[in-house]
Amino acid sequence: MKVGDLIWQSRLPGGVCVYLGEVTKETTKHTKHIWAEVDEPVLLVLHPSEGLIEDPSYYYMTLEDEERYCRRRVAYELKKASRTVPDWLQKEIAEDENR
Repeated sequence: MKVGDLIWQSRLPGGVCVYLGEVTKETTKHTKHIWAEVDEPVLLVLHPSEGLIEDPSYYYMTLEDEERYCRRRVAYELKKASRTVPDWLQKEIAEDENR
């Protein structure tokens, strides 16, 4: 990710955010002990409703990864409901797998 990239927050409230960089224990606005090793890397992001926040990277993905996830999720839910997955969706999922 590069500074200024749009990324997807996959926790509540969710949505599109702007990536502003990584935060270290030396640059955090919190105490040095707030972030555990499992939280690293910690990202600095601008969220439309939360504002400027520091958050563990595992809550974020690229917009392209979010799109791929959504296509797979829709196909999964359709199959679970015993409905037919449209050909166009199956094709897009297959193309995702070849990337």
